[in-house]
Amino acid sequence: MKRITAAAAPCGEPGKPYVLFPFYSCGRPLEHSAPVWGMTLRAAGSMRFRWSETNGTRMRVLADLAARGTERALSPVQLELIHSRTVCDVSSFSDTFGLQGDGMITVQKNLLPVVTVADCMPLYLFDPVTGVFGAVHSGWKGTGIIGQAVRLASERYGADPATVCIAVGPHIRDCCYVVDSERADYFRRTFCEDCVTPYEPGTDDQSVLNWNRNGGILFRLSLEKANMAVLARAGIRDENIVAADDCTSCCSAFGSFRRETAGIAESEKWRSFTVQAAFCGYVSL
Repeated sequence: MKRITAAAAPCGEPGKPYVLFPFYSCGRPLEHSAPVWGMTLRAAGSMRFRWSETNGTRMRVLADLAARGTERALSPVQLELIHSRTVCDVSSFSDTFGLQGDGMITVQKNLLPVVTVADCMPLYLFDPVTGVFGAVHSGWKGTGIIGQAVRLASERYGADPATVCIAVGPHIRDCCYVVDSERADYFRRTFCEDCVTPYEPGTDDQSVLNWNRNGGILFRLSLEKANMAVLARAGIRDENIVAADDCTSCCSAFGSFRRETAGIAESEKWRSFTVQAAFCGYVSL
């Protein structure tokens, strides 16, 4: 598995409010005739998306990305996320109008699948053989959605998991992601033993105490290890995976639900954090 950081992103023009990366196959970047994957930065502003709302900031950023299509202008395809394992197969930007879900795949090079994340894990896929590509939002409730996306790519387009390339985007890592025993037990049973480790005090002591006001035994959760277990079961090869080491909670370049809502009343939290757009498509690096 190739490891990268957002600081090293080959995003093209300096000052852009997002980072872009290539997929990797057999440990090498796919630089020609392949889509890229990326994510907006905190500086871009909130990319919150609801069908009942208008987000001018999001529209401007996606318009900038769409204009950077390698062969033609791109059409963003959007979903209202619901923390599910629902993945849509799309052939037109209008296919998802009014729909809710957490992932999309397509073979249409003029489309730009976009999901939203804030500490949750964005995952991206591309098969160089069939051309299917897409993006999914994997919150803790939806962990396993990337396996569903790989299965759908296989069923609809004949993609062989052995050639499918996967990218793991910036997300809250186990250095900052502390959970209670119930969630820890669920992940240990469902995914793998080593995705959960006992909590030991660290630099996040105060934020953990603020979050864990009711007390109880705590654990650190690695969403990456849980998803690596999903990908291994799906038949994805390690040399076709690239993962960003950035923790959204640690790194202020990214928005973070846990970091930005610490100490804020539950009823106000949805207003107080920076949602990011995670996307995959034929955008020029």
